[in-house]
Amino acid sequence: MRVPIRRIAGVVAVPLFLAVATACAGGGDGGRKAPDALDGDELRTVLLAQPELPQGWEVTGGGAAVDGDEIAEADRSACQPVMDLVSGRSADISPTGQADTGLLGPDGLGGAAHLGVNQYKEGDAAKLLDAARGALPTCAGFGVRQADGDSVAPAAATPGEAPWLGDGALFFRLTMTTDAGPLSIPYTVVRKGSALVLTSTLNDPGADTDAVPEALLRSQVDKLAKAQLAKTQAKG
Repeated sequence: MRVPIRRIAGVVAVPLFLAVATACAGGGDGGRKAPDALDGDELRTVLLAQPELPQGWEVTGGGAAVDGDEIAEADRSACQPVMDLVSGRSADISPTGQADTGLLGPDGLGGAAHLGVNQYKEGDAAKLLDAARGALPTCAGFGVRQADGDSVAPAAATPGEAPWLGDGALFFRLTMTTDAGPLSIPYTVVRKGSALVLTSTLNDPGADTDAVPEALLRSQVDKLAKAQLAKTQAKG
């Protein structure tokens, strides 16, 4: 199967990965619901709305949810945790809910962005983030399996400085070699409680691509944290 490409305002925006083959996920049933867990409607409400965005930014539509068997597949098992985080799920971990939106920055500079919030069972968000953090140093060169199942696209994941947000954060830039030229996709993922805030940006091949700014990401994490606190307090 193919990981769906996210489209924003009629143009290709941020894919989970571009025309890749996928590994089928079992989506384990273990674990328990976290005390701060948000349901689908709550997750959609917690996404930043237009009035909450920095000046010049705009919401351009919702992103497509990723089905349970759609995981971008690395050709090296050591790098699969990085692709699991890109996909927001692994063979053993699936989100219990997710909400996504597309964003464009001032004048469309730096590419089209994806903003998502994924809810997980207790402990699973930390497992995905920690596994990717541990794998990154070994993934300066690997391949992403393509839709034909026989070929791979050369890729590299380069870690960078993550913002001091939430309960843990990770930044890396994923580059891929395509027929149209090199793609550079910056990913910033922040864990707050049992949820992950996932952001990425895609521009034209060969073009500069800017990460989602920290101020926007901070606003999203703060809004999520407020909703989580209200949920845990309501349970008393």
